[in-house]
Amino acid sequence: MAKVTAPLLSFGASGTIAKVQTYASWRGVPYVRRHVIPANPKSTDQTLTRNIFTNFNTRWKQGGPLMRAPWDRFAVGQKFVGRNSYMGKNLQATRGDADMAAYIGSPGAKGGLPAASIALTTVAANGIECVVTVPTPPTGWTLTSAIATCLKDQTPEATVTDVVQEIEDASAPYSCDFTGLDTVDYYVQAWLKWAKPDTSIAYGASISDVITVT
Repeated sequence: MAKVTAPLLSFGASGTIAKVQTYASWRGVPYVRRHVIPANPKSTDQTLTRNIFTNFNTRWKQGGPLMRAPWDRFAVGQKFVGRNSYMGKNLQATRGDADMAAYIGSPGAKGGLPAASIALTTVAANGIECVVTVPTPPTGWTLTSAIATCLKDQTPEATVTDVVQEIEDASAPYSCDFTGLDTVDYYVQAWLKWAKPDTSIAYGASISDVITVT
């Protein structure tokens, strides 16, 4: 890249001449460079990655505070933010899969314990009941709530056609109930929110299961 003090043909040149040279400025410094046409790779692998990236970006935008909280907590003290971690981990986990089994609802944060298990059953009004079994907490730890999200099963690169639902239950038996779903397969992710002895918040990693809504 060449710096110029009086660009060719004009003292305030900008743009491209004959698809050969491009004139512009960067931070107030005028320069000239060879004109190039940006590449737009469309190989199968690149298209797959782009589609999955687009879909998880949509999911993040859809997400409410319950879905985002463990990712934002996970990112505390890191160079990246919660969204970056959500996108990166889920892209890596699901790329090339045929379903959403590997989707991560919570990465776990600050040493939180995961749920011992979840039990899914279908309920009225096209719904799902998710009962979360809680492990014995460490000394001084307090369970704040169980949190669950659900989304339609699909290939990770397929266009998103639903909105992530999120539910929180702060009392035993820790049942998170979803309603108004379609009659298809849904993956449910559940995790626990903890208060540590120093009152800081921790999240367990999510566990997941699939159920057909009937």
